[in-house]
Amino acid sequence: MANTITKTTLLDGARNLVQLINIVGDGSGEEANTVLVDRSAFAPTDGTSLSVDRIHGLLSGFTATLSFDATADLIFCRLPDGDLIDHDWTCFGGVSSGKAGAGANGDILISTSSLGSGDSATFILEMRKS
Repeated sequence: MANTITKTTLLDGARNLVQLINIVGDGSGEEANTVLVDRSAFAPTDGTSLSVDRIHGLLSGFTATLSFDATADLIFCRLPDGDLIDHDWTCFGGVSSGKAGAGANGDILISTSSLGSGDSATFILEMRKS
């Protein structure tokens, strides 16, 4: 078996992308640099950047780290266990994958810590494509 990560696209517009993420642990182990958002799967596909404007939701039983995929992955957010998450970076244009450097492709990766059977998370990623 494997942990269940369900990604529901709430909005896929010309510029904006919003995804609802649900994670349920089954006891099989951690997620390690698992692709959470594949930038190339969303039009326009000629751009390779994403800017994360806001993350809100809740993790229960584990913590997670979000990073931009690159030659040397760039961590941009740590999600805590049990605290409501509401990171809002819209006031300065979001956190851009364009800052990830060499090999950046716009993908967002997730790595977990202490993800066990029955642990869960629900959060929303609000992003802009470029």
